[in-house]
This record gives sequence, C-alpha cells and structure tokens, in this order.
Amino acid sequence: MPAPRPAPPLTADAAPPEEGEPPDRIDGPADPLVADLLGRLPEFGPTYLDLVGLFDDDPGAPVIFTELADFVAERLASLDSERAVLDRALTAVEAVAGRGDEEADLIAYAFLDSLSPDDRRLVVPWLGPATRSLLDALDTAGDAPFT
Repeated sequence: MPAPRPAPPLTADAAPPEEGEPPDRIDGPADPLVADLLGRLPEFGPTYLDLVGLFDDDPGAPVIFTELADFVAERLASLDSERAVLDRALTAVEAVAGRGDEEADLIAYAFLDSLSPDDRRLVVPWLGPATRSLLDALDTAGDAPFT
C-alpha cells in the first residue's frame, strides 16, 4: 500500500480553486479556537478546506468542531478494528513461540527482531509471556545468537 500523500500546504497565497473544487488555501479562520485546532492538527486541514469550499467562507466553529467529532470517531473506529487484528496476530505469534526452541527462534529473529525499537515498545502490551520473554532475551543479547 503506498504511503498517504501529505496534505497540501495551507497557504494564503495559493491560487483560487476551480469552480466546484475545494480550496487549497486557508485565509485564516476568523475564530482563534479554529486556528489553534488547525495549528495543532494539520491532518484536519483538508477537512477544514472542504468545509470552507462547501460554505464558500469560514464555516464557523460549531460546524468545524462537529466535523472534528466525525474525524475523531472515524479514527477511533479504525483503532478498535485494528486493535482486534493486532490482538489476533500477536496471539498467533504467542502460540508459535510457545511450541518449542526452533519456533521460539523463528519468532525472536524473524518477527521480533524485524520490529523497530519503537514498534517493540508499542507491541509489549499485546505480548504473551513466551513472546515477552523472547523479546527481553533479544534485547539483552543484542545480536548474539539466541540459543
């Protein structure tokens, strides 16, 4: 899956949009709360620009924060479904890791060692005791042979 395209820069000097196209610029929201939101959450910028296009002007804070609720709800739904997938994937990893030494080596070096340090830290809550033990041993051993 290709990486998502970054949002276009939200600048005041961008060309005006074609008829029926969402704008690609922000002239500056009138409400400082909305300006603060956009500064803290650039991922919401394209949604804001869509709203500006629909309203042919600044849609106002109530509309924007209502849309923000949908923006957040979509991500929460995705998080919930992805959490279930992560749980099943790591339960499967735990089952393989607990089968024996060869299987433990497979999980240690093919799976755990392939995760970045940040991903290793994030995955810890889902690890079962066998996989967590393998991760601890891998972190302690560095690049030394596992068995």
